[in-house]
Amino acid sequence: MSRISIGQRLSLIYKPPRREKPNVHQYGPWQDMGFTSHQNKAGSFLVREVPVQEINVECPTTEFVWKVIEKKPKELELAKVCFLDLETTGLNLGAGAFAFTVGIGYLHSGKPVVRQYFLRDHREELAVLRDLQEFLEQFDGMATYNGKCFDWPLLSDRFLLHRLTPPDLEELHLDLLHAARRVWKGVLPSFSLREVERGILGFERTNDLPGYLVPAAYVNFLRTGAVDEIPSILEHNCRDIASLIELIQRLERVFLGVDRCSWRDEVVNVAKIWADRRDPVRAIDYLEKYLDSGGSLTVPDLCFLARLHKGQGNYDRAAELWNEAAATASLNAEPWLELAKYYEHRQRDYSSARECALKAMEIETRMARLCGRTPKTQDLARRLARLEAKLGFDIKRRSLVIRRRVTQIDAD
Repeated sequence: MSRISIGQRLSLIYKPPRREKPNVHQYGPWQDMGFTSHQNKAGSFLVREVPVQEINVECPTTEFVWKVIEKKPKELELAKVCFLDLETTGLNLGAGAFAFTVGIGYLHSGKPVVRQYFLRDHREELAVLRDLQEFLEQFDGMATYNGKCFDWPLLSDRFLLHRLTPPDLEELHLDLLHAARRVWKGVLPSFSLREVERGILGFERTNDLPGYLVPAAYVNFLRTGAVDEIPSILEHNCRDIASLIELIQRLERVFLGVDRCSWRDEVVNVAKIWADRRDPVRAIDYLEKYLDSGGSLTVPDLCFLARLHKGQGNYDRAAELWNEAAATASLNAEPWLELAKYYEHRQRDYSSARECALKAMEIETRMARLCGRTPKTQDLARRLARLEAKLGFDIKRRSLVIRRRVTQIDAD
């Protein structure tokens, strides 16, 4: 009796019907979607260009966004920026993941256009990358959303895998996710693109294929050859790129003046960005105009503005702000400490300086006990000793006052 394998035995019991591989290269359905077939030395591939009608381009440059947020010295016109978004087979950056839809947004004669490459199978990837490499040479900068962590590393890996040189756009790469976090921290609960569209750009998508379903829709296309869900994938990609173009203009506007800002946290965040860029005058202008318009600032923000004024030599205005902060800062010693410095060194009012220093010591001691740490009062103690010496206090009286303060804190 001859021996046969388990696979051969099973084949005698059940032989599955042979499935014909779907022909995804028939040109008819792709032509209906607006694609044209192109050819280069690596093979054929599909490209389409779609005008974005619903966007008005108002800001001619991205100077502020690049120079202020990304600290890039080069001025860059919006016409020399491309907006990149990928639809991929997964969210990992391993060798098995690739982008089956590459969307590039750009301005053509001042009007936004989205250029889309679609891979009918992975064998077209090299041809697409060669054409993409040539197409991206016309741009000086690139904008993405989370592209520094995902889109661009994945695309660069695919270029290198096919022994191609990635386009030189990394130096002027603006990741709008990072920019949005800096400008709208405290305004939004999260920074997904959907949340930014809803909370900042003021619209919500309807009848849109969710991003987490896009890879499954592409796998279904490869398995069955059905193109029913492909238009939804392309529309999702196009909408992402349109949002990037709108978002970069919205970011541009907040740096043109405080009147372009809509929320207190937005004003404060922009002021902090200006301060980080060593432009305290603009930072002060934003916050002071916001206060003049009837807005209110939190205690930490009042202290921040006071520090800016102090750095510019505006000591009296800084003292006004610290007094305002001290009136409501029950557990913040900074306003009292700064007022102690102001009264001692600027006003020569040693009695007021002493009272402010005692209040700062009281708050620091109370906070230390609430947090279970050792109070940092050495500098305050030296300041008090110096002030009381100037006031003519004897040593016994100074010690008695400090002990009474500590006893009062214990009782509270």
